[in-house]
Amino acid sequence: MSGYDALCRAEAVTALGGTFDMAFYPYSRAKGEASAELQVCRGCRTRLQMPHEKWNVDGANYFLFDNAAGEHRMCWRVLIRWISFSDEDNKLYKLIWYDE
Repeated sequence: MSGYDALCRAEAVTALGGTFDMAFYPYSRAKGEASAELQVCRGCRTRLQMPHEKWNVDGANYFLFDNAAGEHRMCWRVLIRWISFSDEDNKLYKLIWYDE
């Protein structure tokens, strides 16, 4: 599944009251590098940008979400590798960001 289609689908699932799970590589802006270990977040819902959130790069590069505990989270879109949706019994999709 293309990354763009998956994130659009995540927004649609959230709007209908569903959730999604995703696995991504966390990126440290302080270190300027991504982690080598995937982080898995379950029960996620998309969210809008908060007024206090300001970045040095285009905000379209980030994917904003709340985890199952309701904590505000964000990650670089292109570092998301896997996603599943609650309305499909959490069937796992590998995300493709660039054509090879």
